[in-house]
Amino acid sequence: MKHSKGITLLLAGVSAISLMTGCGSKAEAPLGAEGGSEMNEEVYEGAVLTGMVIDYADGEFSVLAIQEETADDGGAIAIMPAPGSEGASNTTKVTYDTDCEFQIVKIDASREKAPEYQDAGSGDVQKLTEIIVFGEELSSGEVQADKVLISQIYNKDKMPGRY
Repeated sequence: MKHSKGITLLLAGVSAISLMTGCGSKAEAPLGAEGGSEMNEEVYEGAVLTGMVIDYADGEFSVLAIQEETADDGGAIAIMPAPGSEGASNTTKVTYDTDCEFQIVKIDASREKAPEYQDAGSGDVQKLTEIIVFGEELSSGEVQADKVLISQIYNKDKMPGRY
């Protein structure tokens, strides 16, 4: 019995030491400091609305808007309401004219590649499409779009950060 307690303590000590050596002396990079984050953030710069299309008609669509909140540590948190939870507080009507520019933007969530753009048309906007809208917010609460980016995010499983 005395011998097994000693072995147990020895194994616990070795385990603790091996766990601590895994930490090393390398300082951990702060969240958001990974290379490439600026590339993805530039896609959203100047946007008046981001979200998911929930209803679509020729010349207009309704967007379930992404809500932004601030975390306890001061970081930004994006909250996407679930489809079906539409309401006046989180839905925005977007209208566009024939001169509105549509593009598809492919965003690498792992931040290893710069966003890639390709031309698109209004027909590429469908229900449940994630979009980024640039334009003017009208006094009615609607948005008149000058440019619509259809975002396609890939490598979501390789997003940097802790979860």
